[in-house]
Amino acid sequence: MLPGILTRYVTRRFTGSVTLILAGMMVLVFLVDFVEFVRRFSDRADFTAGTGFYMALLRAPFLAETILPFAFLFGAMLGLLGLSRRLELVVARASGVSAWRFLAGPMAVAIAFGLLSSLAVNPFAVAWKDTADRMEAQLTGADAPRDQTGVWFRQEGVDGPSIIYARRVDDDGLSLLGPTAFVFDQRGGFREKAVANTATYAPGRWILRNATVTSAERRPEPVESYIVPTDLTRAQLRQTLQANQTQSVWSLPGYIETAERTGINTDRPRLAFHSLLGRPFFLASMVTIAASVSLRLFRHGGIGQLVVTGVIAGFLLYVLTEVVSDLGGNGVISPALAAWLPPILALTFGATALLYQEDG
Repeated sequence: MLPGILTRYVTRRFTGSVTLILAGMMVLVFLVDFVEFVRRFSDRADFTAGTGFYMALLRAPFLAETILPFAFLFGAMLGLLGLSRRLELVVARASGVSAWRFLAGPMAVAIAFGLLSSLAVNPFAVAWKDTADRMEAQLTGADAPRDQTGVWFRQEGVDGPSIIYARRVDDDGLSLLGPTAFVFDQRGGFREKAVANTATYAPGRWILRNATVTSAERRPEPVESYIVPTDLTRAQLRQTLQANQTQSVWSLPGYIETAERTGINTDRPRLAFHSLLGRPFFLASMVTIAASVSLRLFRHGGIGQLVVTGVIAGFLLYVLTEVVSDLGGNGVISPALAAWLPPILALTFGATALLYQEDG
């Protein structure tokens, strides 16, 4: 019965420490975000402190996902160091209970929290952040189309495929500014090019206004409207071409499928999807790193150095994650590999350190 009771006790202490650290970090992030909103929009008549409070509150869950690994690292170190300082873990290990036994509970909590964060909290966090971004856009007057470097996408139509370039995208992907359409026949041969001021989506087609049509057989010809057939739906266009590309874990597979059909690069959404799937293992790796620097006897000294070592290890893991993510997001390496490599390396490092401490 002792191992089971000990595991529940350690798990309870660990959960309390992580919750305390996470709550403190979220409050800090919320206050910084709130102060930033007040600083930026305090001179606007339609902005109040309540509006800034609401916007910061909406963004807090999404920002919390970024600090979640560090909350688990520092929370695990706080909880395990507290148990070591009171010699509770020393007595447990002296009685023959392996470190792996009483760490089973914290590892299970980390994995369960990661699953809950990725599968349940993430969709709400993304939706709330999108609401906050729209409120911010209205306050800054950015509800007009944002300046972009342009977007290319490919589509199929009843008369053949086409490729469209637009300087800017508006109305969640249903309106294009400065579009250029390259239209092909059903055999893939180039047919004509249409350049227009604007393009508006209607079911099954794009309508290009004030277009100039050019082909190899005739000179440029101005037309009032030009129709480009498309097989893309409103939902697919809004999901793929909207200015805010943040997607939840449940919408990312559909987004990736549609982006592949339209010829849009899918490295970054694939990286985001695999990162969300790998979050439980990433949090578990933080527990192993924290445990590897928190089980030393206090009377042996060197606790401060071990804490610094844990913080440095967490920082290096963060840097590694950012570097590998940039490589995966730009197609240098596989996005799946870029998402799974940091947690696998961290788990390997933490488990090796624990094996060395536990078994020599």
